[in-house]
Amino acid sequence: MTNDDDAAARRVAGQPRGGGRRESADAAARRIADGVFWLGGCLSAFSAGEEVHYHVSSYLVIGSRATLLVDTGDPAHRPLVLDQLERALGGRPLDYVFPTHPEIPHAGNLPALLERFPGARVVGDVRDYALHFPESEGRFDAKRPGDAIDLGGREFRFLPAYIRDLENTLWGYDSGARMLFVSDGFSFIHDVPSPDGEDEPAHRPGQCRLLSSEMPAPPSVEQAAYGTGRALYWTKFVDVSSAFAEIERTLAELPTELIGPAHGNVIDDVDGMLATSLAAHRRVYEDARI
Repeated sequence: MTNDDDAAARRVAGQPRGGGRRESADAAARRIADGVFWLGGCLSAFSAGEEVHYHVSSYLVIGSRATLLVDTGDPAHRPLVLDQLERALGGRPLDYVFPTHPEIPHAGNLPALLERFPGARVVGDVRDYALHFPESEGRFDAKRPGDAIDLGGREFRFLPAYIRDLENTLWGYDSGARMLFVSDGFSFIHDVPSPDGEDEPAHRPGQCRLLSSEMPAPPSVEQAAYGTGRALYWTKFVDVSSAFAEIERTLAELPTELIGPAHGNVIDDVDGMLATSLAAHRRVYEDARI
């Protein structure tokens, strides 16, 4: 088991790290657009005597014909996610589960979801999912960038993950809400003390379901760079200007009003956060050259 795997396992088990960690009691999902719900929970820790939270988010997209869940949430939040999902579905089945990549916060609840919803299919870059979940091998449908699913009145399109930490990561786009789902991309911390050794974007209690425009202040380049340089270590060695050029082309093709990261508040100031995130990536890369 790698250090990252060990850290993830300790998070899921609820064991303390960096000053003591426990689950957040925040159980409220939020309807953020017509047919889109923001689900999941926050993990919490204490730093310098202050409680800070970390998002582990999932998103439910509901069409007239089918429903799709983006990321499964952390196993520490399994009962919470299942309850939120049942309430948001309102008696409808879950038809598709799209784990953006096979890490615990993104795919860890997959067995529970497939058990609860026996008709659900797993979609995405599922090239190695049969190794992780052999009991569900017949329920994986491979998708590539450019593929789409008609949910009824809206289309969910699979996109390349321009910012990623695993090769088989995909992003997604919902035409109904004009929302881009970016997995580990576009995460950021807020102006709170960060627990020693923590990589996750942090926020204060009471800010768990706020859009970026509802936060007390927008994230600074420094806050975005702090999380980027630690959670995506490779960005120290790669100039991401070309990746952001691809993101800008994608946004020009697919009008985007919301961005849903797995770790961080939902972004409704798309242009502002794009500029901040690009500047942060450049800061990380340039600082590593010094």
